[in-house]
Amino acid sequence: MVQQRASVLKFSMLIKRRQDMSEEEFHKYWTEIHAPIVEKWLAKHGVIRYVQYHTPTQTKTQSTEVWTGLGGSNVLQFDGHVELTVPNVECLKKALEDPYYESDVLPDEGKFIDAANSYRTCGWEEVKIEVGNVVRGTQ
Repeated sequence: MVQQRASVLKFSMLIKRRQDMSEEEFHKYWTEIHAPIVEKWLAKHGVIRYVQYHTPTQTKTQSTEVWTGLGGSNVLQFDGHVELTVPNVECLKKALEDPYYESDVLPDEGKFIDAANSYRTCGWEEVKIEVGNVVRGTQ
């Protein structure tokens, strides 16, 4: 079993938008409607950082033009991903057990996310370059 070597965990969710939404509608809704619904709830339960990564077709196309090695044109076809930095798994567990998740967050996710075609992962971060400088040692 691999030991966790960092003091925080990163939960990432790769998100597909609902088929009945345009890219523009998805990104606008996620930023302007959904983020305000989840921000205080996540902070209340100890989430250290909540980041949205928007990946519209234009940026995916640009990445295939620039990055031809390591995966080449194998760009994941997700509309974005969310990264939650948490001190431990218990933090996220408590957030998901909060009645607010069931009553407000989950129904809102259904308005713009295709949950069946979205994925998640969890791991720790090891910073190797920070503010343009190589970082030595274990994080």
